[in-house]
Amino acid sequence: MRDDVYEEMFRIEDTHWWYAAKQRIVASLIERYRPRPGRLAIADLGCGCGAMLTRLRADHDVVGVDPSPLAIEFSKRRGIDVLQGGFPDQIPLEQGKYDVVLLLDVIEHLEDDAAGVRAAAGVLRDGGVMIVTVPAYQWLWSDWDELHHHFRRYNRGMLRKVLSEAALRISLLSYANTTLFPLAAAARTVHKISRKKHETADMKVPPAPINATFRGLYSFERHFLGRLPIPFGLSVVAVAGRTSPAIGSTTAPHNP
Repeated sequence: MRDDVYEEMFRIEDTHWWYAAKQRIVASLIERYRPRPGRLAIADLGCGCGAMLTRLRADHDVVGVDPSPLAIEFSKRRGIDVLQGGFPDQIPLEQGKYDVVLLLDVIEHLEDDAAGVRAAAGVLRDGGVMIVTVPAYQWLWSDWDELHHHFRRYNRGMLRKVLSEAALRISLLSYANTTLFPLAAAARTVHKISRKKHETADMKVPPAPINATFRGLYSFERHFLGRLPIPFGLSVVAVAGRTSPAIGSTTAPHNP
């Protein structure tokens, strides 16, 4: 991604509703699908500026990997040590060591997403789980995706194929960020019609009451994600295991 995207991410990801809610959802999924009790070894690949790791480090042993020196510098400001590396051939982590691998809005940046997922799966230990989030629907493609150097947006079938090709057992595969989908899709459509381009990564935090409402609506999805069918959303989220099923799940996996 461009440096200004990382700068904007660092500025807003502790407060903006989208980042804050996604972090809460991911933390909830880790607890629901955890492969074993106790502190987990968690690798966040493509960790950006380290906000997710900051949230997890009190309860787990965490490590981040990112290709951007600027992202690594921002992570250090949060007290997070991040290793420099990329996909699929430069992941500087021990094979078969980690209980959880996170790929949070990462593989859409990879020209060969399947190779990236296979490489990430290699650092999972037997029974470990991978959590993946990606942006949904190619028809929502805009200059915003180009600004962030995306190669594609996904539907459930596309993400299922990538995970299956990596020999991962899918426990959850669902759309997410559903409540706000109509509003966001309409805004994206209006932007396309206006033909006004995003020239910078400026992503404004809404006024506090609106930001809090959106954060609450999105993060509430953690209570039914994977338990109830969600037919559409702005994102696709998956939980997939290396081989054996996660023992921490208290519910039957949603049919992917």
